[in-house]
Amino acid sequence: MESNWGWLGLTAQNRPGRFSVLLLAILTLLIVQPLVAAHAIAQTLLTMMLAFVLLSAVYAFRSSRAYFWIATTLMVPTFVMRFAVVFAPSATVEFIAALLSALFLLVTVVALVSRLFSIRSVSLDTISAAICAYLLMGISWGFLYAAVELAHPQSFSAALLQTGNGATAPEIASLHIFIYYSFVTLTTTGYGDILPLSQVARILSMLEAVFGTLYIAILISRLVSLELAQSMMKDR
Repeated sequence: MESNWGWLGLTAQNRPGRFSVLLLAILTLLIVQPLVAAHAIAQTLLTMMLAFVLLSAVYAFRSSRAYFWIATTLMVPTFVMRFAVVFAPSATVEFIAALLSALFLLVTVVALVSRLFSIRSVSLDTISAAICAYLLMGISWGFLYAAVELAHPQSFSAALLQTGNGATAPEIASLHIFIYYSFVTLTTTGYGDILPLSQVARILSMLEAVFGTLYIAILISRLVSLELAQSMMKDR
């Protein structure tokens, strides 16, 4: 195995690992989903990409029995509802599917953050896990915003849900916009092109902005302290 990575100058500690696979799955979803949102098979492609993310998350935490059972319990109904959207698209089915997707991703975020605070050294895979947690937080909140809009139409200032000709489910046509708004809120960029109007939307937006700021501050402190501890151990 050493010969496979040696030419890249990567040590065992800094080789891509299971969280790098999860990061690849997340980036694929973020990049491809907006590009195919208006396509006729958008629902099928989204389901496939989301399945890639969910399975990658389970693979990343395959050694954690607690997460495995919780994730499996959530993943099965999530897949069922996502496939239900393909054959019977409706606001109710989309609402349930969005909530289940958000719940699974948030559980994964909690598992990732817990891991980041239990490790004793910084590696390439550790950094990948940190990025995964941040990106999944944004995606999960995007699903939550979609659920809010489905349950309470006009919760946002923009007309986000596009029903099209009825063949495309509402969330699928506009999920990339909810994810866009989510990351704008998470990073506290605040372009102002989309505004939360309902009380629930405002509360979720406020919580996401707070969690996003705290995550960056606490994570950087954690990783820096670990790196300093590693350097001190090497100098001894």
